[in-house]
Amino acid sequence: MKWIKKIILFALVLFLYFLPSLIFKTDLEFYNSLKGPKLPSIVFPIVWTVIYILLSLFVVYLFDHRKEVNRKDFARVLIFLVVNYLISFTFPYFFFAKQSLFLGYIVTLLSFLTITLTTIESLLLSKKISLLLLPYVLWGIVASIFSILLYLNN
Repeated sequence: MKWIKKIILFALVLFLYFLPSLIFKTDLEFYNSLKGPKLPSIVFPIVWTVIYILLSLFVVYLFDHRKEVNRKDFARVLIFLVVNYLISFTFPYFFFAKQSLFLGYIVTLLSFLTITLTTIESLLLSKKISLLLLPYVLWGIVASIFSILLYLNN
C-alpha cells in the first residue's frame, strides 16, 4: 500500500473512532455528579486519543499486510474489530445521553471482551502488531472496574 493511501486510511479510521464523541455530547456535569470512585475527566481524552491512534495504526498495518496472511484470520480480526467499534460507538449514547449506568457498564464490558478477542485473534497475524491493542485491553479492564463501581454506587 502506498504511503498516501496509508495516511488517508489512518485519517479515516481515526475520524471514525472520534465520531461518537462528535455526535453524542459528553456530559461532565452528569459524570461529576456520580458517587463512587471516578477518574479525573482529563484522563479520558488523553487515553482515548492514544488508543484511537494505536487502533488506526493497527488497521493500516492490517490492510497493508492482508495479502501476506491467511484470509480467514484477516477476516476474523476485521469482524471482531468492527463489532468492537459498533459496540463502543454506543457507549456515549447510553452513558451520557440516556444516563444509564447499567447499559454503560454492559457496553464497557462488551467492548473489553471484543477487543480482547480481537487481540487474541490478531496474534495469528502478527505478535508485534497485536501489541498495539494491548493498551486498549488494559484500559478495558480499568474502565470495566470503574463502570461497575459507578453503577453499584449510584
